[in-house]
Amino acid sequence: MTMRRWHRWIAFPAATFLLLIALTGVLLHADMIRLGQNPPGSEPGPPPAPAAIPSNDELAGMVVRIADAARAEQGLTVNSIQINLMGPKVTLTAGPGGPPGSPQVKLDAATGDRIIDPPPPADYHYVLQNLHAGYEFGWTGRIISILCGLALAILCVTGLQIWWEMRKRGKKGLFWK
Repeated sequence: MTMRRWHRWIAFPAATFLLLIALTGVLLHADMIRLGQNPPGSEPGPPPAPAAIPSNDELAGMVVRIADAARAEQGLTVNSIQINLMGPKVTLTAGPGGPPGSPQVKLDAATGDRIIDPPPPADYHYVLQNLHAGYEFGWTGRIISILCGLALAILCVTGLQIWWEMRKRGKKGLFWK
């Protein structure tokens, strides 16, 4: 089989999966723009340093504040109370734990004001992420994702080799017909 034929046989299935990856990536970015989110790791500057551990009296006051706020919340099951020392302010969170978007009470530790988190992305956002990464199809999806990456590398090498052979035969352009 000639190199050109190998190139075509590898290109067709790879193009199908690369099209899926490209489309889901475009839809993910459009959804992030709609939500006003930045891509992970694009925050300007270094991450904020954690705050110092508060004194015992301050910690006791924080626990009382978050416990009172959690008790006042109707129908909230509390399995954990967290004190987050990272970020621009110390936050207190009480709730059942679990994935983002789970019911919880979140307070600013300094002021006691309630913090309302932005709504989580729509469910289809997570479906798009899983399709984009290949996780939706389990190990098969991961293997296909790896094979697509390898196919893209092979297509680059075989395309360059085809171009080089055509150039040696006297076709002197960057592109060919």
